Amino acid sequence: MNYILSRLFTGMALVVLIASVVVSFFVSASGQAVSEDKQELPFGEYLAGRHALSNNQYDVAAENYLKALKYDPDNVSLNQFTLGVLITDGRFDDAIKIAKKLEDLDQKSDLSELVLFFNDIKQKSYSKALEDVDTISNSGILNLIKPIFKGWIYAGQKDRQSLDGIVATFDEASSFNFFNFFQAGLMYEYLGDLEQAKQYYSKSLNEGGSPSLRAIEAYGKILARMGDKDQAVDVLQGYLDEAPTNVLIKAALEEVEKGGKIAPFINEVDDGYAELFYSVATILMQDNVRRVATSYLQYALYFKPDFPLANFLQAQIFEDDKFFEGAEKQLNRISSDSPLYFQTNLQRAWLYNEMELSDKALEAFKALETQYPDNREVLNALAEFYRTHEQYQEAIGFYDKVVATIDKETERDWILYYTRGIVLDQLKRWDEAERDFRKALEIRPEQPMVMNYLAYSWVDRGKNYDEAKAMLERAVELRPNDGYIVDSLGWALFKMGDVDEAVSVLERAAQLQTQDWAINDHLGDIYWVVGRKNEARFQWRHALSLKPDDDKIDGIKDKIKNGYQKK
Repeated sequence: MNYILSRLFTGMALVVLIASVVVSFFVSASGQAVSEDKQELPFGEYLAGRHALSNNQYDVAAENYLKALKYDPDNVSLNQFTLGVLITDGRFDDAIKIAKKLEDLDQKSDLSELVLFFNDIKQKSYSKALEDVDTISNSGILNLIKPIFKGWIYAGQKDRQSLDGIVATFDEASSFNFFNFFQAGLMYEYLGDLEQAKQYYSKSLNEGGSPSLRAIEAYGKILARMGDKDQAVDVLQGYLDEAPTNVLIKAALEEVEKGGKIAPFINEVDDGYAELFYSVATILMQDNVRRVATSYLQYALYFKPDFPLANFLQAQIFEDDKFFEGAEKQLNRISSDSPLYFQTNLQRAWLYNEMELSDKALEAFKALETQYPDNREVLNALAEFYRTHEQYQEAIGFYDKVVATIDKETERDWILYYTRGIVLDQLKRWDEAERDFRKALEIRPEQPMVMNYLAYSWVDRGKNYDEAKAMLERAVELRPNDGYIVDSLGWALFKMGDVDEAVSVLERAAQLQTQDWAINDHLGDIYWVVGRKNEARFQWRHALSLKPDDDKIDGIKDKIKNGYQKK
């Protein structure tokens, strides 16, 4: 399903649109410049907006494109492009004005029609929305969700017969049933038919694949609303056993266990549209279709401004896109009474770290430690913070605290021992590091990253060659296209004297990971040993250009001058 969705989107339309904006804007501007030579042309605003957009600064881009539009308000291409930027920045009031402008110019686009439809829904103009929904494009994912648009219109009109007719068609879209059935459940719950809603939530969860967290939460809560508290607890606890850190399911379970009245999962038609667009965004993010997911999250927040899940996911996307100000704004919109508030504060600390505000990040982490002194996530975050800042002595103390929180080891704990082992190795405490790596493999047998680090370390220390070789060969079988693991095998073969085989393996590693200095350095070493000295020097020079670790630079320069000396 994810593959299908990712194939529905293409960047070509955006490229063409940008090109048309550039041409039409500058042609229009140059034409007016003849008669209005005293007027300052807003090329600066347009170019500033374009530059901001290329750096994912959507708020700055939106402001500058709006300024450019004041100069040339009837420029169709500029209006269309600005509309897209406004949506990405979540500025729907301005977006609606532009959509209406394009309608007045008889130049409606797929996006402007969608925005006008959204306005119909927000105004509860359901009859008009029913007319406008048919004008929405059938391209891409819209073709899959337009029936859901209609379903929510009928729900808003309390037209049960028409809603039943739409829901009956959902079975035809087999690859999308998990999604459609969840939406059907929401519609029937909104109309007060709890039994029908329960059936569709259950059908959504039984469609196979990873279940929707929102569907699990909705199903558990509706069971409780219908008086089946025990089954509701079983459903929610069953999922929580698999994902013990999921705060939303945990909060739902606590609410059910307390008893009392359980609120409906949604209260308005707008909430239904918000859930629809949030679900689409999460599916898109599984294939890393971030720009489109951003728009769908903004649609969700337009219909439901108080939607912490959407804020949180939007913040993650903005952070990945280096739009740090936007990410922080999204996190700041999540209130302290949200079950996501703890994760929000943790994410904000990591955001500061990503912004290279290390002191501010550490202050935020420490504040969380004070508030939650025994919380594993906080302790692990501090350990990771210190590790990534190469403050290994501080890091090891927090890793030890994390290990101390473990009552019963689970499969997910392998990475804790793996990362602690790396820190111990950096502290020259190899025997302890080796124990942690073996512990990680005991918890997660044949984990490729652990096998690679442990086996390479053995080879580098001149020990356990046979075990290291076998371990690396297995790691390569599991990850044949991982250049780092292939390099480790090649280096082991080289150290064990199998030079001919090592050459081909290290060449393969360099092809897989062309921009890694260590792999190119290794390839240079073995080229020198087999007599390919010019190629060796080329590889070493290439390694130097890739900015090796400071303590390796002199050694590489010496090899370029004097050749490889076997140690």
